[in-house]
Amino acid sequence: MATFKAEVYAHQKREDGTYNIKIRVTHNRRKKYLSTAWYATKDDLTRSLKLKNQKYIDLTDQLIKKYRNVCDRLGERIKSMTVDEVVDALLSDNGDRFDLDIVKYARDYVDELRAAGHTGNARAYEIAVNNLVKYVGRESISVHELTSNFISGWIKWISEQPGPGNRKRGCRAQSLYPAQLRAVLNRAKSQYNDEDLGIIRIPNSPFKKIRLPKVPVTRKRALSAGQIRKMAALPYVSSNQHGQNRFNMAKDVFLLSFMLVGMNAADIFSCTDCKDGRITYRRTKTRNRRADGAEISVKIEPEAVDLVNKYRDPSGERVFCFYHWYSDVNTFSCALNAGLKKIGAAIGVEDLEFYAARHSWATIANNDAGVDKYTVHTCLNHVDDRMRVTDIYIKRSWDEIDRANRKVQNFVFGQR
Repeated sequence: MATFKAEVYAHQKREDGTYNIKIRVTHNRRKKYLSTAWYATKDDLTRSLKLKNQKYIDLTDQLIKKYRNVCDRLGERIKSMTVDEVVDALLSDNGDRFDLDIVKYARDYVDELRAAGHTGNARAYEIAVNNLVKYVGRESISVHELTSNFISGWIKWISEQPGPGNRKRGCRAQSLYPAQLRAVLNRAKSQYNDEDLGIIRIPNSPFKKIRLPKVPVTRKRALSAGQIRKMAALPYVSSNQHGQNRFNMAKDVFLLSFMLVGMNAADIFSCTDCKDGRITYRRTKTRNRRADGAEISVKIEPEAVDLVNKYRDPSGERVFCFYHWYSDVNTFSCALNAGLKKIGAAIGVEDLEFYAARHSWATIANNDAGVDKYTVHTCLNHVDDRMRVTDIYIKRSWDEIDRANRKVQNFVFGQR
């Protein structure tokens, strides 16, 4: 069991002649010293620097009693704890002396995600945190403020805010923003709490009493083969706008993605390996979550050759030149989606987005080209948890992906 004693030390005498009263914690023959809020003068001490002022004796006795109660609650666990772990338990009891600015913590997490290449997730968390800050009207929020009433109030406030174009806001933001905060809070609790040692710095669990609004089912974004052909047949347009023609580029890159098995904009923007008629890359969205780095290699089919050559990076640093035109993948994606809105209007598809290229490839492959779902799953570079261990023993082959993509391109554009 840990022992405690109030002491002052001669070498810690301050310039004003006072001494901070310390609590010496001894456990398993190791010592730590905890500062208190009290300072003793020479009149409060004996010649040997022992406390003689009854006021400080009573205050330190009360604090030591509290520390002993904490140790009692730790029970048998305390025997295997280090003195540092005991001190952590003392200082975190009932949240005393511990606080966390959940906004700063969340923003630091956003920076970590962005540094790791998870720009999409980073942006999603950033938007949620910005909305939370707007709700409270300040940049700093204590983690202890996060109660069920606080979260309920935030959700109600979100529902009352006008959406784009002053339209009534749907349920998506009311569900997604608090869900992002819940993930941040759970991450903080995992980092700062240690239930095995009885250290609970963040005790509140506000989301246990909150039922988040259901997110509406995402609309199907797949285009038919006929719509893909119609897009391919659209004539290029001339434009006086500064910079790249978004309509023409969006058409080309959408078709390029479709011809490259639904390659994401982030991977088109950043890929660097193109040789022997193949583009090989690690999928940005999942490469840091998979042991194989989410590597995939796609054959450049004849339909895609002209588009690949049209946008090749002349420096050879990357496969495509888009990074010369746009500072990051977010501005690249915005330009693509802006162009696709006009393309969608031309082919009769409302609110067309770039991700529809990936959805379209998967849907046509399974529904029209006779590619089974497991192969579609493989082509999209997803991971089946049931097959994860088996995959370790199987040497990866890209032939299955090549055959599936050839079937899709044949169905849409005809035999080559």
